[in-house]
Amino acid sequence: MTPPSGDIGPPTEPPAEPLAEPLAEPLAGAPAEPLAGAPAGAGRPGGTGLAPRAGRLYAAGLEASEDGRPALAARRMRAALRLAADADPPARGRLLVSLAWAEAERGRVDLGFRLLDEAEPLLPAAGRAVLHAQRAVLLRRNGRSDLALPEYDRAITALTERDHPLDLVKALNNRSILHQDAGRVGAARDDLRRGLRIAERHDLELVTALIRVNLGSLDVLAGDLPAALGAFAEARPAYERVAPGRLAALAVERARALVAAGLFREADRELSAALAQAREQGQDHTRAAALQARAEAALLAGHPRAAAEWASAARAGFRRRGNRRRTALAQLLTLRAAGTEWLVSRAGATAVGGTETDLVVSRTEPLVLDAGVTLPRGYDKNAGAAAQDRISALVGRGRRLARELRQLGMAEDARVAALVTARLLAPSAPRAAARLVERHGIPGRLDRLDTRLLWRLARAEIERAAGRPASAERHLTAGMAALHRYRAQFGCLDLQTGASAHGRDLATAGLAQALTEGSPGAVLRWSERVRAQATLLPPVRPPDDPAAASALEDLRQTRQALRAAELAGEPVTNLRARAEALQRSIRERAWSTRGAAPLPARVATMGTVRDKLLGTALAAYVRSGDTLHALVVTRRQAALLPLGSMAAAEEAVSRLRADLDTAAGRAMPARLATAVAGATRRDAAALQAAVLDPLLAAIGDRALVVVPTGLLMTAPWGVLAACAGRPVTVAPSATAWLAARQRQAGAPGRVVLVAGPGIARGPVEIKSIKACRTNATTLSGDAATPGATLAALDGATLAHLAAHGRHEAENALFSALDLAGGPLLGYDLQRLTTPPETVVLASCELGLNEVRPGDESFGLASALLAAGTTTVVASVARVADDTAADVMVRFHHALAAGRSPAAALAGAAAGTGFVCLGA
Repeated sequence: MTPPSGDIGPPTEPPAEPLAEPLAEPLAGAPAEPLAGAPAGAGRPGGTGLAPRAGRLYAAGLEASEDGRPALAARRMRAALRLAADADPPARGRLLVSLAWAEAERGRVDLGFRLLDEAEPLLPAAGRAVLHAQRAVLLRRNGRSDLALPEYDRAITALTERDHPLDLVKALNNRSILHQDAGRVGAARDDLRRGLRIAERHDLELVTALIRVNLGSLDVLAGDLPAALGAFAEARPAYERVAPGRLAALAVERARALVAAGLFREADRELSAALAQAREQGQDHTRAAALQARAEAALLAGHPRAAAEWASAARAGFRRRGNRRRTALAQLLTLRAAGTEWLVSRAGATAVGGTETDLVVSRTEPLVLDAGVTLPRGYDKNAGAAAQDRISALVGRGRRLARELRQLGMAEDARVAALVTARLLAPSAPRAAARLVERHGIPGRLDRLDTRLLWRLARAEIERAAGRPASAERHLTAGMAALHRYRAQFGCLDLQTGASAHGRDLATAGLAQALTEGSPGAVLRWSERVRAQATLLPPVRPPDDPAAASALEDLRQTRQALRAAELAGEPVTNLRARAEALQRSIRERAWSTRGAAPLPARVATMGTVRDKLLGTALAAYVRSGDTLHALVVTRRQAALLPLGSMAAAEEAVSRLRADLDTAAGRAMPARLATAVAGATRRDAAALQAAVLDPLLAAIGDRALVVVPTGLLMTAPWGVLAACAGRPVTVAPSATAWLAARQRQAGAPGRVVLVAGPGIARGPVEIKSIKACRTNATTLSGDAATPGATLAALDGATLAHLAAHGRHEAENALFSALDLAGGPLLGYDLQRLTTPPETVVLASCELGLNEVRPGDESFGLASALLAAGTTTVVASVARVADDTAADVMVRFHHALAAGRSPAAALAGAAAGTGFVCLGA
């Protein structure tokens, strides 16, 4: 199967298995026990007891093994072994122990065990500690944790920090993996911390970094992603310096953290690179782990078929290694993928706002399993029989897998298998589903977030099928509250918005139930509960970080140099690579920022919304499958209206924005200009017919607050005929709109006017605006630098920025305004202590946002709103400089005369892509 483009490639859903596999790669690359008489360049104290040439080959093999190149290590060690036929038995025994690891890493685990058996009689009793540790690694990798633990205990008891610090650290690290496998998280962390102290005392750079990664992986399992991502970032330089061959294993752990954060595209990139490196270097275990992690990412991103392929490939890899536990986990992924695909395939699915990563969950009548029950109306009986066979087979698979996982001591994963099976059973056999769920217990606080959310979802579906919708809603609400608490740990918008992916199925189920009920109040409650939840968190200013500030400045200069090189036709490969590396570093630093104390996730109710709708109507859009619905609320009434196709509405938005982009700032022949104008009118009429015409009777002549879904967030509402002269505000949610209204200041304060380079009418525009803002601070020409602009913006009431800008679809917080001395980035604006109440972005398309699952907006404008700005005026399409200047002068004169931002824009910007965002 071809991987879904731009997101997730071939072959889990809210992870059926740990978001971070039981800790990162074990450290036991090759035993490093101090030996007497080390060969030159071996890099180890003492010696090997081997002839010089054999010793050099052994040392080179150890180096390759520690660098994560087991195939090369095995070749070198076998060559050393051939030269060591007459070597002292202990020396030959140590070589065999090292070779056992390399062969096991290549997937030849049985051979590794045979080599250890051959080595044991060659080693003196006092020298077998490393052999015990190595055998324990292979046993654990082979799924025999019960036999591995006593081997580790023997090794750790025999090893001392004074004589064998490195081997003791390795054994502690690897025993911690076993503890984590068994759910003994405290013991795992104790072993790692003890190992870290020893490694730091002995300046063991690589193992210090590796243990930090493993502690970070424990943080992923505990849900502390800022700590985990910080640990991975801290460890990476040591990997790059000392063991670049291990970067694939680090990438797998980082990817699991990114999946937990909902950043699937970023995780997939990490895993794609890890797979290539693991394949090239013969790292069989790392390759299988990367395939498994990629399956997790694919399923969470809503690509079950791709997830199934990746999981099947991972299962094959682990089966070759004889690892029953990991093979069973891969089977659980394939079960989840098959279950998700079954639910998706049923007609009448409901989707919650987002982009290409949406999952859909059926809300049609159940296809019951009991004989003699009537199938849904219009259902083909032969197809129904085939479907019944399919779901029966899935239920059987799920029950068997749950038993197997429980027998392997993997209670949480057994619970997940039972929950997946219960969801398949619930529509037709809610009692049987309930018994299955109860048999596996209630998730505890140490269970993964996705396990707890899946339990809530399964319980809700069972309760709904049993005719208890109120109980179902309580489970769904509790699940969304748990997700909000999880989201609150993040201090950066990137992770706050990404986390919504974990609640997509809960949100879909809740909204489906509300739409089925048909109550406007219930639909408003659920639509508010599931959309733009990041706006409910208090803004967090990133901590002062000189390195981050330096990286931002370096990126500014690099981008400026890149632009100059592009214009001059000079090579840009190196500059582009540097810019990408700087962006990656800045983004990763932001991921480590912790959130403020969480606010209660209180959402707007029908009563609170109506109280504020004096002379205003609110239109909140939700989707059910491909059907778009609008909830229209005024002070006196509320109505839920079915509209047309969501896909058709989004297509109309895209066409209309393309029309505006084509017309902006281009001198076209008269015939082409007429054609573009005609296309704009037709596409505007099509969009209005799709999303607004059915609402007009209820809206009347009122001002309008639009709460959009999906690509409707990027619609140029002011171009629609029904919005001409009408104040229109676009808000991420009704809750966010009410909160922004409460933040609006009474008296006007400081005004800042900025004109960037390259805007021909910029100085004239600023001068015209200053005529009605006589006390405004102005920055233009060489004075309009990023630093001066940020200083002026902090604490201002109104800021007007007339500068060219670029929306970065790949990473919206790198969207930029071009100023003197370099671009002003979204990341810069997040560092404002007190952002302006109103910000006007006067040029280009900086009103665009990336729309993430849960209708979470991610872009320059949304970053300002998240930081505390009340209103952002910006365009969602290109605007010619002269047109923008004329619009902005009219807008500011109306604003200065006391009109609201939306009303001022309605009178000034008809026919353009400018929108009023926030309140």
